[in-house]
Amino acid sequence: MKDKSKGSIDAAKHMPRYDAGRINRAVEKANRDPAFIDYAVGQLGGLQFPAFKHKILDHARSIGADQDVVALFESLNGYMEFRDQYHLQKALQENVAAKKKEFQISDETRENPNVRTRLTTADASIKEREAVNESEERTDYPEVTPTAMSNFVCDRCGKQFQNQQDLARHRQFESGGTVT
Repeated sequence: MKDKSKGSIDAAKHMPRYDAGRINRAVEKANRDPAFIDYAVGQLGGLQFPAFKHKILDHARSIGADQDVVALFESLNGYMEFRDQYHLQKALQENVAAKKKEFQISDETRENPNVRTRLTTADASIKEREAVNESEERTDYPEVTPTAMSNFVCDRCGKQFQNQQDLARHRQFESGGTVT
């Protein structure tokens, strides 16, 4: 009989869920052959998106996909929901060195970005910065800063809310209806 006291230490061997060696070989194959990712993603023709990793793996196994393709899908992040095949393809390309370099920002671009900038100061109005001439004026909405909060006010009691959903819920409560 085994000793189950606090002083005994046991070890139990378990099998890992995924074979790391096989996954690494599949990622290396994708690095050597960029068409392999296209082939793997093409295997998922009948899969309903959005899909998580486990759904993608189940589909790949059900269609009898190549073991390298299944291993490549095992390298995916299990917490991410993939919107479509393009999103999945971009996620798989994150491990491909050539694609990483293609999508990276160069040091020169990082230091000297080619972007349009405009002078902004806290005391200047949008009209002063962007109007074509002094008489130009927009009448369809008043000038409000982008950081200004919107207040939604209950017309019965005057209480303020930060969003329309809270105001609608409050109105239901005030009218005696069921609040959802």
